[in-house]
Amino acid sequence: MDRKFQSLTNGAYIDLIPYLETKLAEADNIRMYIGSDSQTIADKTVYALVIVLHYGNNGGHVIYSKKSLPKIHNRFTRLWNEVEDSVALAKYLEENDLPKPAYIDVDLNPDPRYQSNTLLRAALGYVESFGYTPRCKPYAVSATYIADKICK
Repeated sequence: MDRKFQSLTNGAYIDLIPYLETKLAEADNIRMYIGSDSQTIADKTVYALVIVLHYGNNGGHVIYSKKSLPKIHNRFTRLWNEVEDSVALAKYLEENDLPKPAYIDVDLNPDPRYQSNTLLRAALGYVESFGYTPRCKPYAVSATYIADKICK
């Protein structure tokens, strides 16, 4: 994975695999969520890819990667890239002997009134085809909410 990750706590850049190994060893029952979001701002499209480590009733920890690309005009492409980024990260973690995320949060809306709905079924099937459990709105709030804030 060629993306650089940072801690949301202090903005420090981290070495992803050793960092997660340490964090996951610190406590029992940590649940990991992965999600992504994107925003088109002027002439660029900004993507945020997020890992949330949820410590049950004791809070959580967030690490993220942010990248900018030339403006992506096609909504399908922009949103599909979010799903692909999340799955690629989950696969990368698993290839490095880290546990599967509890969920991959997909920032697509099940309400047919929203344009992102047209991708929902394909995205859920894509995530599931790799053996991961997807969540969508209104349940996919952890990782996608934070990714949304990072994009802005």
